[in-house]
This record gives sequence, C-alpha cells and structure tokens, in this order.
Amino acid sequence: MRSSPAISVVMPLYNKARYVEQAIASVLSGNALVHELIVVDDGSTDEGPQLVAAVDDPRIRLIRQRNQGVSAARNHGIREATGDYIAFLDADDYWMPGYIQEIAALIRAYPDCGMFATRYVLFDEEGHTELAPVRALKSSQPQQRITRFFEAWAKGNFFFTSSVVVPRSIFFDHGIFFPEKENLGEDQDVWFRIAELYPVAYSMQPLAAYRTGSFPSLSKSDSGNELPPFVSRLKKRFDDNRIPLQHRRGVSQVLGTHQLNLASAFLRRNGSRHTVSLLFDRFSIQTPRFWLKIFLLSFLPKPIRLRLLEKH
Repeated sequence: MRSSPAISVVMPLYNKARYVEQAIASVLSGNALVHELIVVDDGSTDEGPQLVAAVDDPRIRLIRQRNQGVSAARNHGIREATGDYIAFLDADDYWMPGYIQEIAALIRAYPDCGMFATRYVLFDEEGHTELAPVRALKSSQPQQRITRFFEAWAKGNFFFTSSVVVPRSIFFDHGIFFPEKENLGEDQDVWFRIAELYPVAYSMQPLAAYRTGSFPSLSKSDSGNELPPFVSRLKKRFDDNRIPLQHRRGVSQVLGTHQLNLASAFLRRNGSRHTVSLLFDRFSIQTPRFWLKIFLLSFLPKPIRLRLLEKH
C-alpha cells in the first residue's frame, strides 16, 4: 500500500462527446491523488474518443473496445487499473472540487471499509440542481461508518456510481464485477455484494453531480413485469442463507421495497391480481407504511388510483 491512496478512475464512454471534456476536467484539475484516468470507449460513433485523446495529461489512458455495454466497459477498466482504489465516473457526470480529497480522508479514517462514497446533487440541462435526499443517515455526522447498509438503503439510495470508490483488491478477492448485458441495477448488484461483506464509509458533503434527463431513463424502459435481475439475485442469496445475520433485516426491507414498487407498477396498469400476490409476499410487509399505501390504493377506482399514483 502506498503512503497516500493511489486512485484509478474508470470512465466508460459511449457517445458522450458533448459532456466528456467536463467530466475529465473535474477528475484531473488539482487532483494529485488521481493515479490514472482510464477511459474505456465502448464503441462510440461520435467524436468523444478523439476529444479524450487530445487531452494532454500523462495520466489518461484511452482503451477501445467494441460496443458491449457499460458493465463490460467498467469491468475492462477495473482489470486495467493499477491503483489501490477504483473510482467510477460516468462521462456525463462530474466531480466537484474536493471530491478526491474527501474520499482520501474517508480512506484514512475508515481503512476497513469496502466502499467510500459521498452525497451528491442532481442537475439537468436547464441548470436546475437538487440535493439528493438522505433519509436514513445522521446529517449531523459529516463522516460516518455505516455498518447496517441495507437498512439505510431501503429508505433510499444515498450514493450513486459516480460518487463511490472501492478498493481494487475487493473485485478480485471476491470475484465481484458488474453483471454484463444488463441495463438496470447492474451497479447496485455490485454495491449489495460488497456491503454484505464490508462496512461503508460515507461523507455528507455533496461532491459529485448526477446528470438527469439527458437520455431516456433505463428504469423507464424496463418492462416492469418482474423483479430486476439484481433484486432476484439478492433474494436468492437471502433464501440460501448467504446473507450475514446482521444484514438479513435490512435485506428483507430492500426486497420488500422493490416488491411494493413492482406492485405499484402493476396498479398503474390495472394488474390487481399480480398486486395482491405481491402484497402478501413475506417481504412486502417489512415496509408497513408503504405496504398500507399500496393496499389501500388497490381498492380505489382506477381513475382515482392513477391520479394518486402520479403524485408520487
């Protein structure tokens, strides 16, 4: 281990020429702790790779591959990285000044953790910004060590891919990589498997920015007829007793939340029969207030039900 954490940044790139220069600048500007920036071009058809190649900084490595998806690009970058830690930054997001320094402080304070992350802001093309809500953590603690990750995550995501850093060794020691050929929750699959094994270090400082609305939402393109693969895998690990005891309550709450979200989707399409079966699944009752809301909505006439659902 080096005296200071050497951080490799992995940036998947696919047709993000409009944004990639801003993302790169946010990584390299004043960040001596950045060991390297690995940009994995996933078969772009725009000028993005040429813009990356034109940046004059020896820390940049541009790797090209045929189009295989964001997970394959991230996995390629992980395998190529030589730093002690791996940070992820999507090419249309960016870091604010001080992000890497705050991550380094978390690493020094909580060296036993398996993820180091900060709060973030959401922004759109019109310049609107919004601080991401953090519902389950103590805002009075600027830095904290989270040992019950799933209980907090069940109340809402408190970091995202471009605000998290992971020790490189974890990927190889445990065979944890991004599931390829999936376009929904592939990042959460990785966070879940790491959080089952390690605590998480977290900073309340919002130092990463997540772009919204620039491309169609992947979650909206999902069929919504069944649980996403990453949730189904979590459920199987739970049923197979592979979830550590201290996380079983939190995992059951995460599973319940996802099942009730699916029940809500069925209600929007008038699939009441599927809604009932999900409502009375053993996991759904783990989030009682959400359960009661869906239960009551299922008895309302469709026009009223849809109007109420659109508000939430």
